[in-house]
Amino acid sequence: MAMLIHRELEDDYVGLWKLPWHIRRALPDASDDQVRTVAAAVLEALVAGDTALGTLNEYTGSFEPWVAGEAVESAMSAWRALGRVPNIGEVAWLARTS
Repeated sequence: MAMLIHRELEDDYVGLWKLPWHIRRALPDASDDQVRTVAAAVLEALVAGDTALGTLNEYTGSFEPWVAGEAVESAMSAWRALGRVPNIGEVAWLARTS
């Protein structure tokens, strides 16, 4: 899963919504909790490497990274607060840091 996202990051920022989309395609019978658990693990792996979580500035389009040590929990907390899978542009974006 991380490889798919990492490949997409070669071209552009990737919205968090893409992660559950890929997970559902790979694990169609997974519960929502299982999808979130897998997503959190994938995000941890990506952030431990060369990827940052953050937001896109709506005026400039520039990426604004979150604090690395708090980023995954912040994203997962916002996802849980939605009460559903994030849609395009919701919660967070991923960007390559190198």
